[in-house]
Amino acid sequence: MKKVFLAVITTCTLSVPGFAQQRVVTYVNGKSTIFSLGTQPELQELGKAVIEFMYDYQYLNDTTDITTAVKDRMILQVSYGMSKFTSFRAMQVDSLLHSATADDIQGNPARYVGGETFSVYKNYPSGKFTTTDKIADDWFIYEEDIPQQEWTLTEDTKEILGYKCHSAKCIFRGREWTAWYSDEIPVADGPWKFGGLPGFIMEISDVGSQYRFVCVGINSKAERLITMPKVQYIKTSRGKYYATKYKYDIDPISYMGTTSGVQVQIVNPDGSPRTDLTQAKELTYDYIERDWR
Repeated sequence: MKKVFLAVITTCTLSVPGFAQQRVVTYVNGKSTIFSLGTQPELQELGKAVIEFMYDYQYLNDTTDITTAVKDRMILQVSYGMSKFTSFRAMQVDSLLHSATADDIQGNPARYVGGETFSVYKNYPSGKFTTTDKIADDWFIYEEDIPQQEWTLTEDTKEILGYKCHSAKCIFRGREWTAWYSDEIPVADGPWKFGGLPGFIMEISDVGSQYRFVCVGINSKAERLITMPKVQYIKTSRGKYYATKYKYDIDPISYMGTTSGVQVQIVNPDGSPRTDLTQAKELTYDYIERDWR
């Protein structure tokens, strides 16, 4: 069994009138997550989903070892003229954090972690894609023109969830992708930033399966609201976003100290100090978009 390591940030006062905000950092299986207790953001309503698709999403945390796959359950909410792709697990965690205390998190950190922090909004605003993500304690947002994906259709077919699917291939931002789409579903959409096929993308993976999305469920009677956190975003570009994410991923402790002035004390479960997590590391994988550098 892998050990769970905790890092606790001491209580600090931020520029929020009327109260002190406590932040807790946990390390679970080598991944750090920051919690700002009692400050879950309000949500802006963008519309209501008319159909929802559940995906199993996985990527390799070490491209030389297929056993390192990180998995998450994602949800694609489709409305009239727009859609949102986000982590369903993160939605559940956000709900738990509304009433969590520092003791709750430290007592059972695995209950409060998990789920990708990014969301992709298609055709919002009109003619654009909007991506939001939380890096450390900061929210980032960037817009881009709807990307063009030049698909090559093939004759291959297979069945997914009872739907006949056709194969298509494209090269997109540094990776070669194979998609399986169904024209039996009248939605020209797909997971993450994918789309543009004559049907709905049920499955897609890159060469080597370093990244993979597989549809595992469809809710045709969806009524869940499509929302966006009402926070103070840092507006950026796609390239600058990845550069910032890279700085955090290779050295989260230094990133927090530099950007927020937060002093972090890292301890083992028995309270003894731990120093190895304070050292910068090299990533053993590359991001889904390889053209960011």
